[in-house]
Amino acid sequence: MKSMELYATGNNAWSQLTFEKTEDNLEEPIDLNSFQLVLKDPVLERPYASLACTLVNTSNGVRTAGFPEDWMHSQSLKDQILASLAAIAGNGAIAVYDGEAVKQYQSGLHFQQGKTQSVFTSLRDVSQLVAYETGFAALSTTGQVWTWGDGRYEACISREVSDTSPADEPATVPELEDLPTGKVKKLAAAGYLLMALTEGSDLYVWGGHPGLPGFLDDISASPSPVVIEDHDIADCAIGQSHAVVLTMSGGVYTAGTNANGQLGIATETDSPWVRVPFSPGPGGAITSVACGLRNSFVIVQKDSHHM
Repeated sequence: MKSMELYATGNNAWSQLTFEKTEDNLEEPIDLNSFQLVLKDPVLERPYASLACTLVNTSNGVRTAGFPEDWMHSQSLKDQILASLAAIAGNGAIAVYDGEAVKQYQSGLHFQQGKTQSVFTSLRDVSQLVAYETGFAALSTTGQVWTWGDGRYEACISREVSDTSPADEPATVPELEDLPTGKVKKLAAAGYLLMALTEGSDLYVWGGHPGLPGFLDDISASPSPVVIEDHDIADCAIGQSHAVVLTMSGGVYTAGTNANGQLGIATETDSPWVRVPFSPGPGGAITSVACGLRNSFVIVQKDSHHM
């Protein structure tokens, strides 16, 4: 029998990293500056974290920490978000894949009222939806990547924008097709940055905000390979201004802003990527990583003989 453990670091101002109430955490919540165990369960899936709340599927249903937002009253939307088939952009827009099309809503209120802003029937066989500050990206079961959003941030859209292919309608990203190590199997996005992970464990990144420096070097509208000490990449996640990567050898690397301890290290760093001093312990293996806007998560699978 195996058990799962969720570790977290970073912003905890709304107790969004506090799943278990104890005497030690009943006082004013404080940020976590290193990865700490926050939840154990036989089943733990990848968490979803908004600014003030964290959701995670467990063997006993969805566990919640922090202050839920209004849209979380919709069980169907929670289920879709945890299944990566719905996403909420930083500007409040919501995109949901219902099995036949992607429906976009201007806000959570419009979603609750059933007022769709757009319906994209061209988007079928969607396996993942992600959102950044001003738009969305979708991954199909065949490995195609579609992007759309605010045309003022073309670097995030990463494709030609024209009258026949406007920024606010989904279209494929040609540079993410026919990649050397196979098709894209996972996307990550937040802030003004997007990532794509291939079946051959290569990671590509693109995006940026005009006039504002990014936390990674040489980022542009063209998807570029991420090189972390020649490691193959197993998983990736992006926050508002930081990112977390899991290598195939089990190392966790972080980059970006550390104002809330979201990098899982003691201080700020000038290096693009820093290995986090985190060990899953005896009988443990890191299975995935995740990000909230200002926090980071690591999921560990533990062998019962070492529990």
